Amino acid sequence: MHDRRRGCGAWRPLLWSAVLIVGVSGCESLQRKLTRRSKQPKPPPTPIVNFQDYSQATTPVDRYRKHYLIFDYWNEDLLQALDRQPVNPKRVQRASSESLVELDAMKSLMNDDAVQRMAPLVEARAALNQRLQGSLNEAQASSLRRSVEQQGRQIHREFFWRDVQDQLKR
Repeated sequence: MHDRRRGCGAWRPLLWSAVLIVGVSGCESLQRKLTRRSKQPKPPPTPIVNFQDYSQATTPVDRYRKHYLIFDYWNEDLLQALDRQPVNPKRVQRASSESLVELDAMKSLMNDDAVQRMAPLVEARAALNQRLQGSLNEAQASSLRRSVEQQGRQIHREFFWRDVQDQLKR
């Protein structure tokens, strides 16, 4: 014989667990009503501001070294741009102009004696920059690359940042 109570007994734990799950999860609005809120609202966080004065931290040697390293970067970029075939004129023009700007900045940090020695190099680089502003073929790029290399070696040899520490403006 079949016992009906036994069949109903298997469903009871499932029914109770379903009621328990619904009861625990409950209605969100009911949970919100029963949740305790603080009497005073939290104040907004206040930022901590520490101002630091960096103007005294940079010395003339630091400024010169920064411009020297940036010049070196743009000079290398110019050499790489002149090596690539086909030559990208925009890249060549930008690298040439930026290296000339940094060379001028280096010159402005030096005293008069060093400026006298650097002036011919800056003028030669300015003339080279003028030549690089136009379109270039492969032979012109190769010739100009040798000129840029030569000027770069001369600048590294005579105006390396450690060698001109005593010749900078205070």
